[in-house]
Amino acid sequence: MPARKQKGQEILKEEERIEKLEQKELKKLQELQKEVRKDVGSHPLTKITRSDIVRSFIGALIGTVGHFAFFYGVELADRISLVRASALYILSAVVAFFFMYYSGFRKVKEVRIMRFIPVRVVVVYFISLFVVLITLFIFGLIDSSSSFEHIFKVISTTLMLAVLGASTADILGKE
Repeated sequence: MPARKQKGQEILKEEERIEKLEQKELKKLQELQKEVRKDVGSHPLTKITRSDIVRSFIGALIGTVGHFAFFYGVELADRISLVRASALYILSAVVAFFFMYYSGFRKVKEVRIMRFIPVRVVVVYFISLFVVLITLFIFGLIDSSSSFEHIFKVISTTLMLAVLGASTADILGKE
């Protein structure tokens, strides 16, 4: 009988040891689950909200009007060719892309950034174009009688400032 009792106690101790191991494993699994949830959750820069659009408008307006640099942009527009003006449009888009990438998207661990960064850049770029167009119109530097070539060149010389301002505003406040 004492052998049975001793055997029963050994089995009980073994079961307790197994239960403790199971509890440790369960804790590890729960910690892993928390980590996976954190990594799987969407990055704040992947969504474009109304707040993002408003910040881009404000940033583009500040970038364009901040120092009334668009007056000099109009002066420059008379001196550049359509090819240079086109290059300024492309350069502005490239600047927006790299500015956002190195300011916020670089922190995204996975290669998925190429899925959503172009959308953000396009939104910021077109908001900047719109703000520059409206600003130039409000200040009387372009109007309905302006030629397409003049409007194209004037916007191109001011767009870089607007893109920088809108990109800066877009990344402000991101987690």
